[in-house]
Amino acid sequence: MSLFEAKNIRKVYKTRFGGASVEALRNVSFTVEEGEYVAIMGESGSGKTTLLNILAALDKPTEGMVILDGMNLGEIKDKDIAVFRRDNLGYVFQDFNLLDTFSLEDNIYLPLVLAGKKPKK
Repeated sequence: MSLFEAKNIRKVYKTRFGGASVEALRNVSFTVEEGEYVAIMGESGSGKTTLLNILAALDKPTEGMVILDGMNLGEIKDKDIAVFRRDNLGYVFQDFNLLDTFSLEDNIYLPLVLAGKKPKK
């Protein structure tokens, strides 16, 4: 069984007023086995960020599913998704996304504090 699987991912965005549809992803499927490294590359506008947002459970696909360690991310309730991401996913942003008012150390500690972990851990 794969550690991670994307099955037939499709993402369609609707424009605000015209109702036109823009297909950002069409039929994207792949698996990741334990220990593998994966790179997602493509031209600007090819859907890389859209795909990463879906894989990280920051967005939902229009069609298809993402399976992480046997769990369908689409079945996780909206109220539980932030806790799931905190406890199960790691995401390295290109521009860091650190909180400006926190030190680097406090930015690292924040997810641990939110998870109820003791400072020593």
